[in-house]
Amino acid sequence: MLLALATLWGASYSFIRVGVETIPPVTLIAARTVIAGTLLLLVIAARHVPMPRDPMSWRNFTVQALLNSVVPFTLIAWGQQVVEAGLATILNSTAPIFTFLFTWTLTRHEPVTVRKLVGVIAGLAGVALIVGMQALGGIGRELWSQLAIVAATVCYAGAAIFGRTFSGHAPIVPAAGSMLCGAAIGVVFLGESLSGTAWAGLVCVVLGVAAMTVPARK
Repeated sequence: MLLALATLWGASYSFIRVGVETIPPVTLIAARTVIAGTLLLLVIAARHVPMPRDPMSWRNFTVQALLNSVVPFTLIAWGQQVVEAGLATILNSTAPIFTFLFTWTLTRHEPVTVRKLVGVIAGLAGVALIVGMQALGGIGRELWSQLAIVAATVCYAGAAIFGRTFSGHAPIVPAAGSMLCGAAIGVVFLGESLSGTAWAGLVCVVLGVAAMTVPARK
Protein backbone atom coordinates (compact mmCIF):
# COMPACT_ATOMS: atom_id res chain seq x y z
CA MET A 1 0.00 0.00 0.00
CA LEU A 2 2.85 2.38 0.79
CA LEU A 3 4.48 1.55 -2.55
CA ALA A 4 1.21 2.21 -4.39
CA LEU A 5 0.76 5.50 -2.52
CA ALA A 6 4.32 6.61 -3.28
CA THR A 7 3.91 5.71 -6.97
CA LEU A 8 0.63 7.60 -7.34
CA TRP A 9 1.77 10.64 -5.38
CA GLY A 10 5.19 10.81 -7.06
CA ALA A 11 3.74 10.41 -10.55
CA SER A 12 1.37 13.33 -9.94
CA TYR A 13 4.26 15.80 -10.39
CA SER A 14 4.84 14.57 -13.94
CA PHE A 15 1.13 14.91 -14.74
CA ILE A 16 1.01 18.39 -13.19
CA ARG A 17 3.99 19.45 -15.31
CA VAL A 18 2.08 18.33 -18.42
CA GLY A 19 -1.25 19.76 -17.27
CA VAL A 20 -0.06 23.30 -16.57
CA GLU A 21 1.16 23.61 -20.16
CA THR A 22 -2.46 23.91 -21.33
CA ILE A 23 -4.56 24.46 -18.19
CA PRO A 24 -4.18 27.47 -15.81
CA PRO A 25 -2.95 26.39 -12.34
CA VAL A 26 -6.09 27.48 -10.44
CA THR A 27 -8.32 25.72 -12.96
CA LEU A 28 -6.24 22.55 -12.73
CA ILE A 29 -6.46 22.51 -8.94
CA ALA A 30 -10.21 23.15 -8.93
CA ALA A 31 -10.68 20.21 -11.31
CA ARG A 32 -8.34 18.00 -9.26
CA THR A 33 -10.19 18.59 -5.99
CA VAL A 34 -13.63 18.21 -7.61
CA ILE A 35 -12.64 14.82 -9.07
CA ALA A 36 -11.07 13.65 -5.79
CA GLY A 37 -14.04 14.84 -3.73
CA THR A 38 -16.48 13.12 -6.10
CA LEU A 39 -14.58 9.84 -5.91
CA LEU A 40 -14.38 9.88 -2.11
CA LEU A 41 -18.04 10.83 -1.76
CA LEU A 42 -19.04 7.89 -3.96
CA VAL A 43 -16.89 5.51 -1.90
CA ILE A 44 -18.42 6.83 1.32
CA ALA A 45 -21.92 6.36 -0.09
CA ALA A 46 -21.06 2.81 -1.15
CA ARG A 47 -19.73 2.01 2.34
CA HIS A 48 -22.63 3.77 4.09
CA VAL A 49 -20.20 5.79 6.20
CA PRO A 50 -21.97 8.78 7.82
CA MET A 51 -20.54 12.25 7.29
CA PRO A 52 -20.61 14.68 10.23
CA ARG A 53 -23.15 17.50 10.10
CA ASP A 54 -21.93 19.80 12.86
CA PRO A 55 -20.40 23.17 11.86
CA MET A 56 -17.21 22.57 13.88
CA SER A 57 -16.27 19.49 11.84
CA TRP A 58 -16.81 21.31 8.56
CA ARG A 59 -14.82 24.29 9.78
CA ASN A 60 -11.95 21.89 10.52
CA PHE A 61 -12.41 20.26 7.11
CA THR A 62 -12.06 23.70 5.53
CA VAL A 63 -8.84 24.42 7.43
CA GLN A 64 -7.48 21.02 6.39
CA ALA A 65 -8.53 21.70 2.79
CA LEU A 66 -6.52 24.93 2.74
CA LEU A 67 -3.45 23.26 4.28
CA ASN A 68 -3.58 19.94 2.43
CA SER A 69 -4.96 20.73 -1.02
CA VAL A 70 -6.04 24.24 -2.06
CA VAL A 71 -2.91 26.20 -1.11
CA PRO A 72 -0.20 23.56 -1.71
CA PHE A 73 -1.78 22.22 -4.93
CA THR A 74 -1.97 25.76 -6.31
CA LEU A 75 1.60 26.62 -5.30
CA ILE A 76 2.94 23.41 -6.82
CA ALA A 77 0.98 23.86 -10.05
CA TRP A 78 2.16 27.47 -10.33
CA GLY A 79 5.76 26.51 -9.59
CA GLN A 80 5.78 23.60 -12.00
CA GLN A 81 5.12 25.89 -14.92
CA VAL A 82 8.92 26.27 -14.93
CA VAL A 83 10.24 23.71 -12.40
CA GLU A 84 10.84 20.20 -13.72
CA ALA A 85 8.98 17.27 -12.17
CA GLY A 86 12.14 15.64 -10.75
CA LEU A 87 13.22 18.73 -8.84
CA ALA A 88 9.63 19.36 -7.68
CA THR A 89 9.55 15.83 -6.24
CA ILE A 90 12.78 16.40 -4.33
CA LEU A 91 11.65 19.77 -2.99
CA ASN A 92 8.31 18.29 -1.92
CA SER A 93 10.04 15.47 -0.07
CA THR A 94 11.22 18.04 2.51
CA ALA A 95 7.74 17.96 4.08
CA PRO A 96 8.80 15.48 6.83
CA ILE A 97 11.62 17.85 7.80
CA PHE A 98 9.14 20.69 8.38
CA THR A 99 6.83 18.30 10.26
CA PHE A 100 9.78 17.35 12.47
CA LEU A 101 10.67 21.01 13.08
CA PHE A 102 7.07 22.00 13.87
CA THR A 103 6.77 19.08 16.28
CA TRP A 104 10.06 20.00 17.93
CA THR A 105 9.46 23.75 18.26
CA LEU A 106 5.67 24.19 18.46
CA THR A 107 3.34 21.28 19.17
CA ARG A 108 5.59 18.76 20.97
CA HIS A 109 2.81 16.17 20.64
CA GLU A 110 5.31 13.30 20.34
CA PRO A 111 8.94 12.67 21.36
CA VAL A 112 11.53 14.27 19.07
CA THR A 113 14.73 12.25 18.81
CA VAL A 114 17.99 12.41 16.90
CA ARG A 115 17.08 9.04 15.37
CA LYS A 116 13.96 10.56 13.80
CA LEU A 117 15.95 13.49 12.42
CA VAL A 118 18.49 11.12 10.88
CA GLY A 119 15.64 9.11 9.38
CA VAL A 120 14.08 12.19 7.81
CA ILE A 121 17.39 13.33 6.30
CA ALA A 122 18.12 9.81 5.03
CA GLY A 123 14.68 9.69 3.41
CA LEU A 124 15.27 13.02 1.68
CA ALA A 125 18.64 11.81 0.40
CA GLY A 126 17.01 8.61 -0.82
CA VAL A 127 14.43 10.54 -2.83
CA ALA A 128 17.19 12.62 -4.43
CA LEU A 129 19.10 9.48 -5.39
CA ILE A 130 16.04 7.73 -6.83
CA VAL A 131 14.91 10.74 -8.86
CA GLY A 132 18.48 11.45 -9.95
CA MET A 133 21.02 13.88 -8.56
CA GLN A 134 21.03 15.72 -11.90
CA ALA A 135 17.61 17.12 -10.95
CA LEU A 136 19.32 19.18 -8.23
CA GLY A 137 21.17 21.05 -10.96
CA GLY A 138 18.11 23.24 -11.47
CA ILE A 139 18.12 24.64 -7.94
CA GLY A 140 18.29 28.43 -7.92
CA ARG A 141 17.42 29.03 -11.57
CA GLU A 142 13.76 29.83 -10.93
CA LEU A 143 13.99 30.77 -7.26
CA TRP A 144 10.44 32.03 -6.67
CA SER A 145 8.86 29.02 -8.32
CA GLN A 146 11.04 26.68 -6.28
CA LEU A 147 10.23 28.56 -3.07
CA ALA A 148 6.53 28.20 -3.92
CA ILE A 149 6.96 24.41 -3.97
CA VAL A 150 8.85 24.51 -0.66
CA ALA A 151 6.02 26.65 0.80
CA ALA A 152 3.63 23.92 -0.32
CA THR A 153 5.61 21.37 1.71
CA VAL A 154 5.28 23.63 4.76
CA CYS A 155 1.50 23.49 4.25
CA TYR A 156 1.66 19.69 4.07
CA ALA A 157 3.58 19.63 7.35
CA GLY A 158 0.92 21.80 8.98
CA ALA A 159 -1.80 19.53 7.59
CA ALA A 160 -0.08 16.44 9.01
CA ILE A 161 -0.11 17.97 12.49
CA PHE A 162 -3.60 19.48 12.20
CA GLY A 163 -4.85 16.07 11.05
CA ARG A 164 -4.66 14.89 14.67
CA THR A 165 -7.91 16.83 15.11
CA PHE A 166 -9.74 14.08 13.22
CA SER A 167 -8.63 11.15 15.37
CA GLY A 168 -12.26 10.33 16.21
CA HIS A 169 -13.30 9.91 12.56
CA ALA A 170 -12.78 7.11 10.06
CA PRO A 171 -9.81 8.12 7.86
CA ILE A 172 -11.93 8.49 4.72
CA VAL A 173 -14.25 11.04 6.39
CA PRO A 174 -11.77 13.95 6.84
CA ALA A 175 -10.24 13.06 3.45
CA ALA A 176 -13.63 13.41 1.76
CA GLY A 177 -14.67 16.43 3.82
CA SER A 178 -11.47 18.35 3.13
CA MET A 179 -11.55 17.54 -0.60
CA LEU A 180 -15.18 18.65 -0.88
CA CYS A 181 -14.36 21.91 0.91
CA GLY A 182 -11.31 22.31 -1.30
CA ALA A 183 -13.45 21.75 -4.40
CA ALA A 184 -15.92 24.41 -3.24
CA ILE A 185 -13.10 26.91 -2.62
CA GLY A 186 -11.48 26.12 -5.94
CA VAL A 187 -14.70 26.57 -7.90
CA VAL A 188 -15.48 29.87 -6.13
CA PHE A 189 -12.07 31.32 -6.96
CA LEU A 190 -11.91 29.82 -10.44
CA GLY A 191 -11.28 32.85 -12.58
CA GLU A 192 -10.35 31.28 -15.91
CA SER A 193 -12.41 29.04 -18.15
CA LEU A 194 -11.41 25.83 -19.85
CA SER A 195 -11.71 25.06 -23.51
CA GLY A 196 -14.44 22.65 -24.60
CA THR A 197 -11.88 19.90 -25.21
CA ALA A 198 -10.35 20.28 -21.74
CA TRP A 199 -13.77 20.25 -20.07
CA ALA A 200 -14.69 17.11 -22.03
CA GLY A 201 -11.53 15.43 -20.80
CA LEU A 202 -12.32 16.31 -17.18
CA VAL A 203 -15.92 15.09 -17.54
CA CYS A 204 -14.60 11.79 -18.87
CA VAL A 205 -12.34 11.46 -15.83
CA VAL A 206 -15.27 12.06 -13.47
CA LEU A 207 -17.41 9.53 -15.36
CA GLY A 208 -14.59 7.00 -15.26
CA VAL A 209 -14.22 7.46 -11.51
CA ALA A 210 -17.96 6.99 -11.07
CA ALA A 211 -17.87 3.80 -13.14
CA MET A 212 -15.14 2.36 -10.91
CA THR A 213 -17.47 2.55 -7.91
CA VAL A 214 -20.31 0.53 -9.48
CA PRO A 215 -19.05 -2.88 -8.20
CA ALA A 216 -18.72 -1.42 -4.70
CA ARG A 217 -22.31 -0.19 -4.75
CA LYS A 218 -23.55 -3.60 -5.89
